[in-house]
Amino acid sequence: MQIIAPCTFMAVAILRSDAFSPTFLMASRSTLVGALQMASDKPLTELCEITKEACEAIKIGTGTSDTAAFKSDATFFTIADGIVQHMFIEYLFAGDKFGNIVGEEDDSVVNILETPYTVDSLVVPEEFEELVCSTLEKIKALSNRIDGEAYKHMTVFVDPIDGTREFATGKGDKVTILVGYNDEKGIPQAGIIYRPLTEPHYWASGAKSEGFKDGVLDTPEVINTKGLLITDGKVSPFIKSTIENSGMNMVPSLASGNRVLMLIEGKAGAYIRDTGGFAKWDTSGPQAVLDAHGGVMAKLPEFLIDKSMVSYTHLKTKLNLDFCKKSVGLTLSNARNKSMYHPGLESIVTDVHLVKEYSCVQGLIALAPTKMEEFYINAIHSAMNNIKKESPPTYT
Repeated sequence: MQIIAPCTFMAVAILRSDAFSPTFLMASRSTLVGALQMASDKPLTELCEITKEACEAIKIGTGTSDTAAFKSDATFFTIADGIVQHMFIEYLFAGDKFGNIVGEEDDSVVNILETPYTVDSLVVPEEFEELVCSTLEKIKALSNRIDGEAYKHMTVFVDPIDGTREFATGKGDKVTILVGYNDEKGIPQAGIIYRPLTEPHYWASGAKSEGFKDGVLDTPEVINTKGLLITDGKVSPFIKSTIENSGMNMVPSLASGNRVLMLIEGKAGAYIRDTGGFAKWDTSGPQAVLDAHGGVMAKLPEFLIDKSMVSYTHLKTKLNLDFCKKSVGLTLSNARNKSMYHPGLESIVTDVHLVKEYSCVQGLIALAPTKMEEFYINAIHSAMNNIKKESPPTYT
């Protein structure tokens, strides 16, 4: 275990579900024991610390078929998913302190003001109502410490439970809470990746512009600089060929936020993907954290051309701000209207209205801090360009 910097705040409360099998949130009766205020000339650092305290207040259990319903994109929706986001967006970030806030579960209807508490059609058991209420008060107290003027230019992206499928199938060590703070251009400036289900809780946060990085990491005994993270889905021909051409080794991995934390921990040297299935709440916080810890995350096409590191645009929008005509394939995960997708039929999209506004449709390259030397960057760039004619990237 690697502790990057001493934690300056104590945990506020613990939400747990060990006494009841359905997934939802509880709160302990512990009280806020006090905190050290960060210097006002480092507003992003202060924001990271407050966000970390909010994450410390949350612990999530394993979902069951009784408490999880499939979301329309075939991932699990749970009580915890909705309540965590609701507490962040409606209470932690309350008071028009930010320009805009974007959450993965924006279509969820959450009630934690009147009993029985509900998340869409799911009812929070009565025995936990007092504890949820107690936790809500702690989140409100944290909200009062967020400056009312310093962040009005920023857009927040929140993924309350990244890795919901893993969460619902008992792979809790892959689950993360992701929060990212983005500037006027939609570039991530600060954020946190937090594993709420591990003991101890592993996490990383940071704000590169203020020279701030913090965290508790699950570092391996041997750093795997030649590891390339692959998803749990089908590995594309482009990625397979890149691995073979570069001499790297495949490292299986689950969940977007967890993968970036694995890079920071030294469990792999790179994370590259051409196919989609991930969105901007998966990249906002992780990119800011990876940047602060010495790595990099960027869209793939520009890197392939001249090694440029161009960020996705993380702003509230109705149309995809990173759409590129005639290069994006329509899939079940990126289609705004799923009836437009036909399995087995390759469809290159020319109309931005056909794809979801927050889908990442230009691939991804993320390099660990250990792979930032010019030699490594040149080698990875060369490996991809050597094979892209025979196995071109498939952007979806």
